[in-house]
Amino acid sequence: MDIPRSISAFKDLAQRMGIVIRYTAEGPSGLCTIKGERFFFLNRTQTPDDQLHALIRDFRTIDDIDSYFILPVIRGLMGRDNDNDTTGNTSGG
Repeated sequence: MDIPRSISAFKDLAQRMGIVIRYTAEGPSGLCTIKGERFFFLNRTQTPDDQLHALIRDFRTIDDIDSYFILPVIRGLMGRDNDNDTTGNTSGG
């Protein structure tokens, strides 16, 4: 999946999780909670690659993320593609 489509998939996931996406021209991209509501501030001046890395970095920290369906490619980007394998085996077999 290309970078713009990956960013779009993260935005869809955010919407399903009740995370509001806000665009900014200043400051870093990142997840925060304000008065109990979660926001992801996405700096529109960053490259798409940097935006995607910020999404991956911060979505990894969300405790209840596994209670939502996550596209396999997004799960892979977040390093959660082998979460159900408790043996530590990443070879798939």
